[in-house]
Amino acid sequence: MENNTFTGSKNGGGIEENIKPSLTVIGAGMWGTTLAAMLAEKGCFVKLWARGRDVFEEISTSRKNRKYTGNALLPENITVFTSCEKSDDRKIFTGSEIVIFSVPSHALREIINHFYAALLENTENIKAVVNVAKGLELTTHKRLSAVMEETLPDKLKNRIAFLSGPNIAMEILKKLPSVSTITSHDKSILDFLQKVFTNDYFRVYTNTDLAGVEISAAVKNIIAIAAGIADGLGYGSNTKASLITRGLYELSKVGLLFGAKPETFAGIAGMGDLIATCISANSRNRMVGERLAGGESIENIRRSMYMVAEGINTAKVIYEIAKSENIDLPITESVHNIIYRGLKPEDSVKQLMSRKFKSEG
Repeated sequence: MENNTFTGSKNGGGIEENIKPSLTVIGAGMWGTTLAAMLAEKGCFVKLWARGRDVFEEISTSRKNRKYTGNALLPENITVFTSCEKSDDRKIFTGSEIVIFSVPSHALREIINHFYAALLENTENIKAVVNVAKGLELTTHKRLSAVMEETLPDKLKNRIAFLSGPNIAMEILKKLPSVSTITSHDKSILDFLQKVFTNDYFRVYTNTDLAGVEISAAVKNIIAIAAGIADGLGYGSNTKASLITRGLYELSKVGLLFGAKPETFAGIAGMGDLIATCISANSRNRMVGERLAGGESIENIRRSMYMVAEGINTAKVIYEIAKSENIDLPITESVHNIIYRGLKPEDSVKQLMSRKFKSEG
């Protein structure tokens, strides 16, 4: 990776208000580190919590997180933490106005429970708690905002937000222009976070449809695995376009079940994120599909990945929801059966193409 340095902006100017709150990012993977660096570049004082001791020590000594963000130099106004003793946790949130959780969906409940006491001590300072993971809880099938409502201290339950959109971290790391969506039930929180996250290469729009944005973010990863399978089998643009459009239809069916607004699916968090995840060479979920098409087992793929591909677990959750609610989701069912039942990718294509005739709607 090229040696990017997060100091100064790329294009200069263009932002009406440059709000610089102190904040805490929980999770020093690729997306968490990228967000921490982007916000620190704006002048925010950022505390970054790394679960792994190796990541903590490397950032502390070299200002780099090579495992996740290569040779990019991280700003000096990022202070890195890791948990040694419970008493250390309170320092991670002291003075922070925003807390960002950038941890895999399956770990969110555990991580919030771990930090519950420290969050409770700092509820008066914290204006917003932002999740950036894209998935559903595997065991309960709940949206991640619901998990947060169950686990956060009471005073923080109405301060929940979710950042989503076509956010390929590698591109944002390189400061390539991108848009995103921030969603919450609270309009004042959205207005505040929009100003915090927006810069001259990362433009943030607001959306109050929390359910729609969350479901879009989760289900698009399943369709991206299918797109990767198509790539791995050597199919062309017609196939990819077909998967994306029919995948958008499946996404909308699930979203409506959760009470989402139909217009969300045609926007940044719906169609935008779906397209990016299905076509990007840097999409982990698309890469999983490509490797499945090449004959690798899901066990081997999982073992070889140090970053989480959320679509693997989400395929199981959405498949189970579809069966219990009697919803027809053929692409999701195919991906599920390839991952969990050993269906051959080429056979799944035959099944999809030989389904009985029907109208598009």
